[in-house]
Amino acid sequence: MNVSTQPVWAEERFDRNKVRQLLVPQGLLEVVDDDGLLRISNVYGNWPAVRTAAEAADGLTAVLPSRSGREVRWQGSRAAHTPQAVVESYREAIGFRPYGEPHSLRRPQIGALHAVMGHWASGLADPGIVVMPTGTGKTETMLALLVAARMERLLVLVPSAALRDQIAGKFETLGILQQEQIVTPAALRPRVGRLEHGFKDPEEADRFVAACNIVVATPQILNRSVGNVRMALLSSFSHLIVDEAHHSPADTWARVIDDFSDRPVLLFTATPFREDGRRLPGRTVFRFPLREAQRLEYFRRINYRAVFGVEDVDRELAELAVGQLRADLEAGHDHLLMARAESIPKAEELGLLYQELAADLNPTVVHQNVGVTRRKAAVTALQTRECRIIICVDMLGEGFDEPALKIAAMHAARKSLSPMIQFVGRFTRAADGLGEATVFVAQEPGAGASPLRRLLREDADWNHLLRDLTDRATLAAEETTAFDTTFTGAPEDVAVSVLEPKMSAIAYRATTAEWRPEAALTLCKDNERVLDDAMALGGEDSPVAWYVIERRAPVRWGAPQELEQVVYELIVLYFDTTRRLLYIHGSEKSSTYKDLAEAVLGEDCELINGKRTFRVLARLDRLVPTNVGLKDARDYFTRFSLHVGSDVSQGFTTAQEHKSQTHIAASGFDDGDSVSISAAHSGRFWSPTTAPSLKAWTDWCDQQGTKLLDSTINLEQVFDGFIIPEDITARPPYALLGVEWPWQVYLGSRDRYTLTYDNVRYALTDVDFEVDDYSPTGPFLFSLTTPAWRVAYQADYDTKGLIYRPREQDAVIVGSGPAAEPQPLEEWLNAHRPDLFLEGDRLIDDEGKLIAPRYTRRPYDPSLLTPLDWRGVDLSKESQKPERRADSIQYYMSAHLQATGSFGVLLDDDGPGEAADLVGLRVDGRYLDVTLVHCKYSSKPTPGTRLKDLYEVCGQAMRGAKWRRQNALPLLDHLHGRAVQYARRTGGISPYEVGGPKDLFAIRDRARLLRPRFHTIIAQPGLQARKATDEQLLLLAGAEKFVRDTRAGDFTVFCSR
Repeated sequence: MNVSTQPVWAEERFDRNKVRQLLVPQGLLEVVDDDGLLRISNVYGNWPAVRTAAEAADGLTAVLPSRSGREVRWQGSRAAHTPQAVVESYREAIGFRPYGEPHSLRRPQIGALHAVMGHWASGLADPGIVVMPTGTGKTETMLALLVAARMERLLVLVPSAALRDQIAGKFETLGILQQEQIVTPAALRPRVGRLEHGFKDPEEADRFVAACNIVVATPQILNRSVGNVRMALLSSFSHLIVDEAHHSPADTWARVIDDFSDRPVLLFTATPFREDGRRLPGRTVFRFPLREAQRLEYFRRINYRAVFGVEDVDRELAELAVGQLRADLEAGHDHLLMARAESIPKAEELGLLYQELAADLNPTVVHQNVGVTRRKAAVTALQTRECRIIICVDMLGEGFDEPALKIAAMHAARKSLSPMIQFVGRFTRAADGLGEATVFVAQEPGAGASPLRRLLREDADWNHLLRDLTDRATLAAEETTAFDTTFTGAPEDVAVSVLEPKMSAIAYRATTAEWRPEAALTLCKDNERVLDDAMALGGEDSPVAWYVIERRAPVRWGAPQELEQVVYELIVLYFDTTRRLLYIHGSEKSSTYKDLAEAVLGEDCELINGKRTFRVLARLDRLVPTNVGLKDARDYFTRFSLHVGSDVSQGFTTAQEHKSQTHIAASGFDDGDSVSISAAHSGRFWSPTTAPSLKAWTDWCDQQGTKLLDSTINLEQVFDGFIIPEDITARPPYALLGVEWPWQVYLGSRDRYTLTYDNVRYALTDVDFEVDDYSPTGPFLFSLTTPAWRVAYQADYDTKGLIYRPREQDAVIVGSGPAAEPQPLEEWLNAHRPDLFLEGDRLIDDEGKLIAPRYTRRPYDPSLLTPLDWRGVDLSKESQKPERRADSIQYYMSAHLQATGSFGVLLDDDGPGEAADLVGLRVDGRYLDVTLVHCKYSSKPTPGTRLKDLYEVCGQAMRGAKWRRQNALPLLDHLHGRAVQYARRTGGISPYEVGGPKDLFAIRDRARLLRPRFHTIIAQPGLQARKATDEQLLLLAGAEKFVRDTRAGDFTVFCSR
């Protein structure tokens, strides 16, 4: 005879935190009559039974139903079992059956169980990391460990309240372990506490923990319990399990993990790597590869489709996703669709779009501003299928588990691999009645950022790439751990993974290729000691050593002598055996470490100092000193002076022989890349950046060491090449060639700033500067232009320096943040000054200083001018416009480029905010060739020697130099946004002369691995080559010098004969 039962719970509350134990799970039970002794049993346990309530004993007893009924009633005490009784019931409750046998764990689960038990048996104190892909049964593995290890009291750390409740529910039922007869019926379900509120009373916290076998908590709630209460909570646990452990390096998580340093800790994650490079604490004890999870169909197949849209990619993507959902439903698959937006306003906007396309599927928007009641109602509607489309920002929270989610519409792709894997994992879970997952991703250049560029290609096979990228990132994380473990003898509380030294060093030359790093430990002074008497030494292939000095000294503010201040100094040694150079980094930066170098290398080692240190400034273009120290050998009272800002020129100009530089800090360009480097007479050289790892620091040292030993470097030439910023109080007598927004405007979203005039709004990057007056005197006059309006401004010097003012009505600028307020553009310009490009390779920077190279100006070589045959071209028509005017200069240049070169993409970018009139892109091996073509109409119908025909186009060429930065990635993002705007503005006309959006994305995907190579072209048929004047050639020479220095590219002038 079989009967059924409702679940029977035991529940207690401790200061609003509940502890529950499932005494009897819901389900069917068999009635067993053993010589008149009735019992009911199933895979979850067995209980005494009686036929009438009067027969029931004090303990929990089932009262059997009458003949007409099926459901038992329960009589007697419903008190929970003690935590000790629960632990004792786990003795021999689980077997380690090989996977594949009846009633066994899955292959990844049994593998992890063996590995963890082995790790704990080894006595190693490091936390163990278990890597299991989504869908392989991570939670059931935790449950199996609970039973197998008979944990006395377990704390489970999770990232969210939703996951806390989900994981707690799993522990309360032991998941499917008893249902599948993996765990015996004799095992009791544990007493599970959900920590939902922090404790104030330590005694109440003790009672709560004492009542539990498991507590599930978020670190935020756990840390709300103050001081002694928090420690009372944590000290009561025997084990710690961290779920979604990629969060573990965060401070709130790390605090909890550190408090378990003397107890077993286990970290579970599907993605043991982070975009910020911070590694998980501990060592990997088990990793189940994603490729195996795919092969065994724990991780189901994914169909991926990249969606390109010239005008409205969101609508195109939504239509495709909804169409796929309807097709899946028609095929009998019980599927749901999740659309991901990048922000709450975007989610609301997409909600309206999906409502328009599929009102019958009840699209629902969920985000953090939606109340808890509405959010729960949305999840319930999904589960009951009243709603089949959910629009969210962050996946409904980590741990949300709904296998029917099979269609992902990613209107904004994740920017890093770990959260992308977490997101996609929601759609790959296996269940009966479900088909394959389909993921639609809107293509936009920013989504192609590493490490997702391969994943987001149009032809990507996610089933291979997900496993390859995941395995590669996981292996990289494991290699970092392996690198850490090559260091032996490190201080106990300092891991190599947390070291981030400044790019700073001092170098000594050795006479031999031998070094003795351990000798450094003998050099401590009376007030110093080496932390833990430990020095971390790399392996044979890693000649690096580091240690920490603890230094004590009396406080300096006159307090009692028993008070001391403690300072910890990191010392890093790297010996380049090939060059025989020892690099020493000290975080205190106050010593030449002579004693240390002599102890490690011998007394005959030599400090590289004096003028030789300044060799690190060599082979850089457009060097600008930003900080100069000056020593005066004669004047005792002002022997040292520091020169910064407007005073730097005095510090650098050392006409008097008795003055010399003690240090020079400078910025410049290294093969087109912006760099900062500093050097001191004492021998120290440094950069303001921080090394992300010791390996990065050693690589940087190698770069500087090459220069330090190069005796061919002529320092006089290096110093002569410095560009000295000049403080000016009046407008310099040079023509204004162009004006440029600050570089930060071009980073991030195109709509970061918007500009409004006459009630018409444009993105700031779509607003162009036009110079209104090329004369060398008077205020700088220019206008801001768009297709709809033109606003005039001026810049001039007064007692406050360079000031910007509107010449007419002012425009209004607004930032993109939620708290952004409209601001007069005049105010914004004076707080975010643009760059002003002047003739002769001169520039006025954002501080109002004149940057002018110190080289002798020479005219542009007239033999380099390239005349073209402009027959059929109207020299007064610059732009081809959307109708592609065949007699325009731009049309002619497009045809010329296509006839004489090869491009993957050639784009018409003409208009306010342009990068150039034409932009060509081509991948050539490891290079990305970028061609910027700046066209300019002639002021007269025939060629001549007019200087004004070159002013604007030279300014455009100089302004275009900014796109060399960051591997030209901002340029590619800019071109995509411009192309979309062009198509919208022209009613769908494509700006692509060669290629299309897919080709631009393909180049963008590869751009991070390519070296940009710029080609700047000026096209001015109004310039007559054979009659070019010195003034014209000097103007071109200044533009060419600026472009070559800042872009590391070539410069071509197309003109008339």
